[in-house]
Amino acid sequence: MLRKFKSSVFLLLILASSSSVYGQSFTPNPQQIEQFKNMSRAEQEGLARQMGIDLSAIGSPGSNTVQVQQESRVERDVDANSVAQRLAEQSASQSKTAKLKPFGYELFTSSSASFAPSANIPVPADYLMGPGDSIRVQLFGKESAQFELQVSNEGLIQVPNLGPMSAVGLSYSELKQQLTERYNEQVIGVTPTISMGELRTIQVYIVGEAYQPGAYVVSALSSITNALFASGGVNEVGSLRHIELKRGGKTISEFDLYDLLVFGRTTQDIRLQQGDVIFIPIVKKLVSIDGSVRRPAIYEAKDNDDMASMVNIAGGLLPTAAASSLQIARSTPAKGLQVNTIDMLTKAGRGFSLESGDFINVPAASNEFTNAVVILGAYATPGLTQWTANLKLSKLVDKHSLLNTSDVDYALVIRGDKFTRQTEVIQFEPAKVLSGEYDLALQAYDKVVLFNRFTPVKPEPEVPDWMSPGQYAQQNGARSQKSDSNIAKYETTLREQPPMRKRNNNADENEDELADDEPNYLQKLELASFTEKYLILNETKYYSREELLEPIITRLQNESNQGSPVKLVEITGQVKFPGIYPVQKNAKVRDLLLAGGGLLESAYLQKAEISRTALDTDNALKIQHIEIDLVDTLLGKSTTNISLQSKDTLNVLRTPDWQENKKVELLGKVVFPGIYQIKKGETLAQLIKRAGGLTSDATVKAAIFTREELKKREKENRDRAVENLRQQIASTNFTGSQNVKTIDYQEASLILDELLLVEPVGRLVINLPALIAGNPSSDITLKDGDKVFVPNISSSVSVVGEVFVPTTHMFTQGMALDNYIQYSGGVTERADNGNIYIVKADGSVAIPNDSFWFNTQELILEPGDTIVVPRDVTNYERLGLWQTITQIAYQSAIALIAIGNL
Repeated sequence: MLRKFKSSVFLLLILASSSSVYGQSFTPNPQQIEQFKNMSRAEQEGLARQMGIDLSAIGSPGSNTVQVQQESRVERDVDANSVAQRLAEQSASQSKTAKLKPFGYELFTSSSASFAPSANIPVPADYLMGPGDSIRVQLFGKESAQFELQVSNEGLIQVPNLGPMSAVGLSYSELKQQLTERYNEQVIGVTPTISMGELRTIQVYIVGEAYQPGAYVVSALSSITNALFASGGVNEVGSLRHIELKRGGKTISEFDLYDLLVFGRTTQDIRLQQGDVIFIPIVKKLVSIDGSVRRPAIYEAKDNDDMASMVNIAGGLLPTAAASSLQIARSTPAKGLQVNTIDMLTKAGRGFSLESGDFINVPAASNEFTNAVVILGAYATPGLTQWTANLKLSKLVDKHSLLNTSDVDYALVIRGDKFTRQTEVIQFEPAKVLSGEYDLALQAYDKVVLFNRFTPVKPEPEVPDWMSPGQYAQQNGARSQKSDSNIAKYETTLREQPPMRKRNNNADENEDELADDEPNYLQKLELASFTEKYLILNETKYYSREELLEPIITRLQNESNQGSPVKLVEITGQVKFPGIYPVQKNAKVRDLLLAGGGLLESAYLQKAEISRTALDTDNALKIQHIEIDLVDTLLGKSTTNISLQSKDTLNVLRTPDWQENKKVELLGKVVFPGIYQIKKGETLAQLIKRAGGLTSDATVKAAIFTREELKKREKENRDRAVENLRQQIASTNFTGSQNVKTIDYQEASLILDELLLVEPVGRLVINLPALIAGNPSSDITLKDGDKVFVPNISSSVSVVGEVFVPTTHMFTQGMALDNYIQYSGGVTERADNGNIYIVKADGSVAIPNDSFWFNTQELILEPGDTIVVPRDVTNYERLGLWQTITQIAYQSAIALIAIGNL
């Protein structure tokens, strides 16, 4: 006993010194732990206190086995690509197999530490006791005590007060039972509680195609999988399904790792014993599966595996798989590469035997719905609907399925299955379907297109209750910047725009690009037809006529040939929706009028014109014009409701002298100011008379007359002048001489930007006094949108432009122009003294220096006049345009001020 204690002290000193040197990184080996375990618990704790060592640092009871298992685990990072490359060498399709992941090998990566045995698992009842195991005994009753009894190398345990007891060969439950019986027989008044203490470790051998073969010390509770993961697993060419367990020189079990990974079965994952050998052979039979299966990968196959079992291992076929046409690529020594087509819907196909190197491709089935028709446009639930042999149009088109905005006078059925070369167009009136006057038996692949009576407006997305409109706009704006696809703007895509066409100066090349785009566009339409993209088409509710008809027109254009003219006609003029429309066989003019949405109020009913293109006897192109009466046509008379031909154009004329409601506004000193509706040719004098004339305090000479078309023209001239001026500034600063003053481009740009902010007025100078006096030459014919402002101006003169204080002064008879300028502080250093001009109250411009008009300056200035001091631009090279554009700005500003004072 003394020798044992001394050796334990020596061991503890070694452990203590090792721990002080290596800290937490030191772990005692199993032999040191075995020596220390032979001491009693009290001796271990007392020795540890003397040495100042934490006993848990060198392994507490029950923990050393797991510690050994974790520390001896081989670290591994599985490279799936590398494994796939090695395994692909055995496949009939190496390039495709190399792209697949090998199944099962990723489980051996270092992160799979969860496969290590746990120290806290219950010890099974059939666990066989052996040297190194220990049990804990607690006594209750007449005496209380606690013992930890270890199985010695001879297979005995020394029970205090009871003597030795054999434990080798007994299971854990049998040992508990026998020990309990001995206490009950030999010790009265004591009840024992027996539990498992420390477990022994065993040594096993892992050989063959292991990642790191060798001898491993593992827990006695370890199974085959625990040992495999401890060694790093199977290497690139090792078998996962034929792992052999050898004991005493004989193979006692063959372990299939797929049973655990695929089916969750552990029946063959046998617990190991001392000296067991795990042998991993080379993989002999590999099969690769790709395509429409749930888990495409490289799999190991057994000799009895057939198509059904391998597809099951791969997770089964996807719902979109073409189960009747699986492809198997196979390489045979005699015949080389071969392909086999397997029907998994048959017993023979499911039982098809596999060979090593087979590559199985599971293709996707056709993504078309074969028993459907599609409804597009102004319909409650647009999308696919089931077709049956007795399905009629009246079944789909009823008062519940149509929208309030649906056009009940025009709809189409586009008929043609996937192999039809010519599309059939059927036009019908939904109103007649609702009334029972018309019905049509539908066929599979029919497309029913319903249109809106109005030009639809796509609805704004609803803002969630918890989000403010600003937050919603900001969030959705950020999303729209991140993607263009994807974002799915609508629930699905019915039509895709043709590819963007590059601009090219060569007309022939442009035509080639257009010709190339159309087949691509049609191909996309065909591939999308009756697929899942057609399942829900809610966004088509908001499509316009043009958007719904575009794919149909493109298809009909592509189908036309010498023997089958294009089934398209055109309607122009006074209809609600002019454009190109598909035409059915024997279509009439009335059908085209309904397609165009009906006639406008301005349509001329007594006459319309059909332009028809045809070839004469010499194959020369000729155009024939046919006049028809629309009243008779709408009544259905056969003489005018003629049949349409390919490329006919129906032009619905406008009623002569027809005009929309045209209005003119009178403001200011008018007896009855307001907005007046005018007739064609009505003049300003006539309108003023209708308005009761002018009031007594009206300043007739200061009247302002504005017109929309002049406003638009002024804006165009201003924008053009500003752009030209920008170019002149840049050119002058770049090429100007040293003697010419240059302009600061930044300063000039700011001025030009301000000029662009000036709103054009569109003023037309009129002689209202002469008009009121009855001079017909001063009268003016009115147009829609004209405005007349008749002010009552004060007796004042305004000064604007390059003066120190632009302001308005009381008019003084006889006061000179220079005096008004001096009253405004005088001119600035940037003023152009030589080009001062006066804008008269009626909008005309007078130049004081031009004595051809006036004898004295006193005659020039009148109440309501504005003196304009422009900016001096004579020092700038080639910038005379400054004068023009500043005049535009000043005159517009003056007119706006005058109008605003009304």
